[in-house]
Amino acid sequence: MLYEIISKLASESLLSLYPIFVKNIGLPLLLQTWSRCFSYAIISSFFVDYSFILNAMTTTSGLLLSFITMIHIYTSYRGFELLESGIAYSIFYLYPIMILLMANEKINPIIFLSLVGVFLLVSNEKFNIMSIIESPEGLIMILLAAFTEANIYFLVRDIKTTNNWNHIFISYFVGAIFLSIYFFKNIMEIKLNGRLSLSLGINLIIGLLGYLLRFFAISRLDTVLYASLSYFGIFMAFVYGILFNNESIDLKKVIGSLFIIISNYWLL
Repeated sequence: MLYEIISKLASESLLSLYPIFVKNIGLPLLLQTWSRCFSYAIISSFFVDYSFILNAMTTTSGLLLSFITMIHIYTSYRGFELLESGIAYSIFYLYPIMILLMANEKINPIIFLSLVGVFLLVSNEKFNIMSIIESPEGLIMILLAAFTEANIYFLVRDIKTTNNWNHIFISYFVGAIFLSIYFFKNIMEIKLNGRLSLSLGINLIIGLLGYLLRFFAISRLDTVLYASLSYFGIFMAFVYGILFNNESIDLKKVIGSLFIIISNYWLL
């Protein structure tokens, strides 16, 4: 159990670090999406069990995982692009509660303390609730991102394998092929400059390892524990904001961090 908990906490730590670097690179959205799918599929292809992959990719769960992952990537990027970040994070982090509801698990009210903590951490003086009204598309996109994140959890659990590279390959292979064909001309015109090299490198190291650890945790952790530990990522995003973006510390953010830590500890 300890290794599974550590893998979940490590995955949330890595995946909350990932957006900070990608945002600072400033590459177009579609190029970021392609580099993510392409790099994940290529690297995972060296570690998969091909006999398992051939069978799993034609199952309902395998096909849905590929399809829903593509939808998730687009909706999450688009939702965060259209909405004020505090609003987007607050809505997106409904996904652990969606997981519990979809699993018919009894919800411990303490988990809502984490959700309040998320709100306190991401809200600031520019927090604009009106961005939801101003961008109904953004609201729909971020709700779909949360819903697809919850669905990915169940699909990964349905595809039974101890080799979680299989899950990564199934998730991203179709997206890599589709985007490579669709944007073939654009990709051929790309020059591998410093920014693109950095994007690919970050996808390979931080993002890929983060998702490998996340899928490891999904396959092995109890649903309630997995859902509650998901809020650790937003706490780490706050820490990284201080370290890399010189964000300020105030009482509201300290209280938000404590709410997330207390809720996670209570549910362990």
